[in-house]
Amino acid sequence: MTLFEQGLTQKLIEISEDKSTITYLHQGKSRNYNNPEEKVQAEAFLKLVLEHGYPVENIKQFVSVTIGSDKREADIVVYDDTTHQKPIIIVEAKKNDVTQAEFNQAINQCFSYANALAGTVKYIWVYSGLLSEVFRFDKALFLFRHTKHRPW
Repeated sequence: MTLFEQGLTQKLIEISEDKSTITYLHQGKSRNYNNPEEKVQAEAFLKLVLEHGYPVENIKQFVSVTIGSDKREADIVVYDDTTHQKPIIIVEAKKNDVTQAEFNQAINQCFSYANALAGTVKYIWVYSGLLSEVFRFDKALFLFRHTKHRPW
């Protein structure tokens, strides 16, 4: 069974009949599934829950992040519990055919989100389906480095 089939079976996601909309059932949010980036974001979400064991209740998607006077949206934030007060992982998803320059820009974008959120963020995961990088983050030390250690 594929990751998406598991997600459908376990009622984590729902795909519309015409396959144009995905609904993340735990948040009740629907998105355009024709968007290539959305497919990767759904895959990252399902990997976090089904492969790495993070409770769906500890995950929020499409999280508003204020950077200066700009409002942006982090794709996925994993929190240490269901109160969603202490983010521990920030995930930025990019479409599969992202260039290396775009992927690098996504790393910087994710770093900005981690810096803007609570000082509890431990990891940043930038994922495109084809490219995947995890970084250790420490806001207090302003540390941002590639790591072979994974939060799962």
